[in-house]
Amino acid sequence: MKIIDAHSHIDYLTHKHQSDVVGTVCCTNDENQWTQLIDLIHNDKNIYGAFGVHPWFIDSVSDGFDSRLEELLNSDSDYMVGEIGLDKYKPNMDKQIDVFIKQFNLAVKLKRTVCLHCVGAWDKILHILKQYDKSKLPIIIAHAFNANQKILEQLLIYNNIMFSFSKINVYSRNCRIANIPNDKILVETDGNMDVCLMDVVQKIMTIKNESDIAEIIFNNTQRILKHG
Repeated sequence: MKIIDAHSHIDYLTHKHQSDVVGTVCCTNDENQWTQLIDLIHNDKNIYGAFGVHPWFIDSVSDGFDSRLEELLNSDSDYMVGEIGLDKYKPNMDKQIDVFIKQFNLAVKLKRTVCLHCVGAWDKILHILKQYDKSKLPIIIAHAFNANQKILEQLLIYNNIMFSFSKINVYSRNCRIANIPNDKILVETDGNMDVCLMDVVQKIMTIKNESDIAEIIFNNTQRILKHG
């Protein structure tokens, strides 16, 4: 079984610690981490970089950050955009939206996979997505997906949205994973050392009752790395 961690962070590079994991998608939190991640990527071909400003860290944003991000993304066509998004439980939603849209526009323009953080703000994300031509949207990874069935149904309208899981419980089994097409499922640690990705894959295999789900998830992750 081969697994690629679809979402982690600089402080936990999964492929160095879990024997079945052959690569890690590493997301930045803020601009200060961009150079650090570039250095890691240059020294390890199994790290796949996603660059952006997380909604928890919007206070770190300075003028011109989006231009600097565009320049960075243009330096390597493999680079993804993330972790970006909205969080209802963090302050200054107007600024969160502004920072998110600037980064999302770059992902659309450059056709780069997006690592999306959304907590309690799916109404706002869905409203934003409606402003774009569906056919022009990049792959969007709904990281640590935890929304209800109604939200899931609205997101499944978009062919390029994928759903990533690290914890499997009764809720995710009944309301989410069972109803998500196999080719839209990913697995991740979110930088949590307690998450064993092989266990996550095996639980999904049980829910789906399909023996080849591990290979499907691996191929799904290969797609996000190629932006389509």
